[in-house]
Amino acid sequence: MGALYVVPWGSVCRCVKNISEIFRLPATHTHPPAFGYNTPMHHTYTDKFRSLLSSATLFDLHAAEAWYNEAQAFANSLRPITGWNLEVAASVVSAFSPRVTWAHNKAKALQYAQGITPKGLRSHVAAADRCVADGFNGLRGLKTNAFARAIAGDTQAVVVDVWMCRAAGLGKDAPNKREYRAIADAVREVAAEWSMEPATMQALLWIIVRGKAE
Repeated sequence: MGALYVVPWGSVCRCVKNISEIFRLPATHTHPPAFGYNTPMHHTYTDKFRSLLSSATLFDLHAAEAWYNEAQAFANSLRPITGWNLEVAASVVSAFSPRVTWAHNKAKALQYAQGITPKGLRSHVAAADRCVADGFNGLRGLKTNAFARAIAGDTQAVVVDVWMCRAAGLGKDAPNKREYRAIADAVREVAAEWSMEPATMQALLWIIVRGKAE
């Protein structure tokens, strides 16, 4: 017989064999209210997310819980070099995030912090320059702005990138503003169902659909 995990659920504790059983447990609370996008499109996204959660592993959950804490630790590591506050450091990290791996994202942000102009799109460097002056306000995209806020510790921020579009079944890799907000609100709804912070739920879904935390 496999190991059992004791999981707090409402006012009781339940024993489960794996993480998929945690996500199949019936809620002991009333269903949370819709978050402003009570439309067929919104319900499609929430259904997709609930389906993905059934395949989550304990490793996925632990990785999701650690993801933004580790990202914030990296942003903080740039501060002694530069004198930036956390908002600026997180924003600069996010400025270099579009269409790169997390490892490359960190490498570019570190180079910039050291006074080296990273190779790549000039628009990323221009965004980083704006972030040094204006923090979050230097980021003009919904995704990069949310990513900076999540790195800085905003647990309500939901990042919708190419992998989250695929998780939602959007059918394309770049959402418009309405689709972005609908996907983000669907993440918040599912997060509320499982008593999880939206940023952590987004990280969990991202890890599941991508197949790894990097």
